[in-house]
Amino acid sequence: MTSRLPRVGNAVQGLNARRQVELESRRQAKTILRPEEVSGQYSAARMLTTALGGVVRPITSDDLATFKKSVAAMGDKARPGITAAEALGLSRPADVQRAREQIRYSMIARMQAGKVHFVTDSGPQSKVTRHHVMVEAVQYAAALAQPGKPLSAATWLMKQSALKFECDCEHFRYFLRFVATAGGWVAGRGEHGFPKLRNPHLDGACCKHIVRVLTDLQQSAGIRQRLAQMIEADRARIDRPGKARPKVHTITQREAEAMLPKRARRIVVPATRVASIAPEASATDIRTAMAAYAGRSDSNSAAIHRALAALLAAQP
Repeated sequence: MTSRLPRVGNAVQGLNARRQVELESRRQAKTILRPEEVSGQYSAARMLTTALGGVVRPITSDDLATFKKSVAAMGDKARPGITAAEALGLSRPADVQRAREQIRYSMIARMQAGKVHFVTDSGPQSKVTRHHVMVEAVQYAAALAQPGKPLSAATWLMKQSALKFECDCEHFRYFLRFVATAGGWVAGRGEHGFPKLRNPHLDGACCKHIVRVLTDLQQSAGIRQRLAQMIEADRARIDRPGKARPKVHTITQREAEAMLPKRARRIVVPATRVASIAPEASATDIRTAMAAYAGRSDSNSAAIHRALAALLAAQP
């Protein structure tokens, strides 16, 4: 195990402090491109810049049209949350590669009511030693109501259900928070000022820290067991309405390290291929298949023959 493990101690205080710094910086920002400016009220006197085309230069009316089109495309995809597999599939190859090479581990620091606070190690050029990633299970109430064991609900929650997320790194702050806001999967503060310089094409979904966290969420049995404990505790709370608040689960450093694998989990990005639909079978093909099963006495052959007969009857 590497000696540079992320530390979970004081994670809440650390995250709150960074959020406060970010909010103050956002309030004082003078170079943010506002939504109304994209709609045609932009003043060239502001001399805002963009990196569209790979060169930093002043924003033009054509750039504004490009932004508007990109935002509209994001809006068409908007819905509450995104699955982990979808988020990884939308991530830029460069961010996935950085996650493989630089971000080895993520640890749970705190959980409450479907919101999970992770800490990860940082990259070699980072100014800090750890980063904070928040993941919110949008369908947590549905997981509580699911019949069956808490572990099954936890597995469904992190592998198949919709999630929202955010990271405290500058890459997410300047590059991806607007995209996550427009796409409907941002956790925490929304961002409606356009990432005009860092991400003019509005591409990508995850920074390298979120790539690591979503990978571990899908693959770690230890994390699923912890999530199952949260679900079990909140199911018990449902039976005592008005008597208990959602339990806060704080993870110690020893407990967090116990969930880590001997080696960093392999990051695999789901393929984004479009499935092809097989052509419909012709009536001749169906009759040929029926003839192959005609006269057979076993139950499987008889069932296949009936299914083929029904398919033939449904032919136009």
